[in-house]
Amino acid sequence: MRLLFIQLPRLDPDVTSPGENLMPAAACLRAALERSPEAAHWTVADTPAGQDAEADACLTRRLAALRPDALAATCTLWNIERTLRVLALLKRRLPALKIVIGGPDIAANHPLLPGTDAVRRSPRDARFPTDAWVVGEGEAVFPEVLRFFRTGRAPDTQGVAWRAPDGAWRTGTRRRSVRALHDLLPAPDHPVNRPDANGMAYLETHRGCPMRCAFCCYNLRRTTTTCLPPDEVAARLRVLRDRGAREIRLLDPTFNAHPRFDEVLEVMRAENPGRRMAFFVEIRADTLTDDQARRMAQAGVAEAEVGIQSTDPQVLRLLHRPLSEARVLRGVAALLRHGIRPTLDFMYALPAQDEQDVQRSLDWLVRLGDTIHPQFLPTLLLPGTELRDRARELGLRAQRLPPYRVQATDRLSARGLARVEAWAAERLGAFDSPTRRFVGVRLPDLFPDRLRVALGTGSQDARVSAFACRQALIIAGENLFARRAEIAALIRRCVRAEPHILWQFVLAPAAEEPLDLLDALTGVLRARPGHWLDRLVSPPGGPARLCARRLFVKLPRGNAFDPAWIRAAEETLAAQYH
Repeated sequence: MRLLFIQLPRLDPDVTSPGENLMPAAACLRAALERSPEAAHWTVADTPAGQDAEADACLTRRLAALRPDALAATCTLWNIERTLRVLALLKRRLPALKIVIGGPDIAANHPLLPGTDAVRRSPRDARFPTDAWVVGEGEAVFPEVLRFFRTGRAPDTQGVAWRAPDGAWRTGTRRRSVRALHDLLPAPDHPVNRPDANGMAYLETHRGCPMRCAFCCYNLRRTTTTCLPPDEVAARLRVLRDRGAREIRLLDPTFNAHPRFDEVLEVMRAENPGRRMAFFVEIRADTLTDDQARRMAQAGVAEAEVGIQSTDPQVLRLLHRPLSEARVLRGVAALLRHGIRPTLDFMYALPAQDEQDVQRSLDWLVRLGDTIHPQFLPTLLLPGTELRDRARELGLRAQRLPPYRVQATDRLSARGLARVEAWAAERLGAFDSPTRRFVGVRLPDLFPDRLRVALGTGSQDARVSAFACRQALIIAGENLFARRAEIAALIRRCVRAEPHILWQFVLAPAAEEPLDLLDALTGVLRARPGHWLDRLVSPPGGPARLCARRLFVKLPRGNAFDPAWIRAAEETLAAQYH
């Protein structure tokens, strides 16, 4: 039987970003299968390269052509809506296909997953495209799920849900086995352990986190710890180095929580002569010593992310995240002293947090200046987290769908949160990549994958079909304002056909058009169902900023357009789009 793994990428509107979509989960699941008797019944098909670039319809056709018997998909906050749609399209083509989903965004009582009890069961559950889903680590249960697909024997293990023959969803009850990390990861020299085309690779030295943060879903997946011994870390580094890795991102939730942290630093230094590989890690700064920071630098650690979240003791107590501000500052100073750039994470819209606490956090970051990389992040009520489960009690109101942003709290109204975001942008700068120019001869943010429609040349527009997951559609013609209904219908068809990809609709007028055209087409885009990117970038309490589907105006070379018209068009679009 043929097995296929997929993991759709996080779609980024920033054209300067090379993007990354390594699949460590698939690698671990494949290794788990290879170590089990179930491996005798399965052949793993290669994941098509098109999963990172193609539009949903194209990708669905490519996946269907592989004729898999089973498919395993990794779901994240950023891809779950799109993944479920692709799986639904694929299931229509291959009704006998068995599908299991897992990943960091999968949790019981997830708003997009079927109900597993009579209270939550709904008619849509029967139409749900998957046959099983897994919460938490999948390695120990994945062979069992595949056996279920092959034989019908239910995978009665905690954290696994499956569709029973009567159509109802069941959840497992048997305690899941806990295995050592060595027995979960692919062998060091396994072919999957290699960098991507940009020289970037992942490395995991331990699983499990000593923290139990109320906003984090990591401990939903594992509550105990397991780690690799230093000699195995060395072996994995050696393989990655010899295979061309230049940048290694450690997946450890708290790198310096490894029980043999100092020994791990020593093998990293020994396997990285000349510091040809740069490491990116997450640490606790309040427990870091100066000697450890020095040894991290010698090993090649270039950047360390430090989660601080808030400076208010009451807020930190609610998050189960006590810390000493003085110790954090001491740890950050040690990183800076040894040439490691700290990324400092603060959050806003936390429970019990008011505007004064946010101001103190901003002051804290501003005092450190350009020596650090600040991240000022909205609170997300991730499925399975304590904050989500206690949202009503804590006075948190959030989006139902990804990214589950908190929109208001009992201390901060939607307008208050909008003020907070404005302060952060003013004092720290933009945290993302807003469009640089909406109107011009050259549009630096235009996607490279482009289609063109010339209005007035027949019914060509009816045949427009996206081929890329970041698709630009150039709409050219005379008197576009008079054809606004035709353009609006075209936009609706495009978004209806591909609602989860990123669209750029680029007007290419022959002459100046009434600015009402831009308002009318923006209204068309606003009327379409939302996209997670729009929900992420839109300020609470205000009109949505459109990011996933944007409108541009491309001017002809040698244009004689009035500069005042160009400025007005730019201002009109910049006010509506991100």
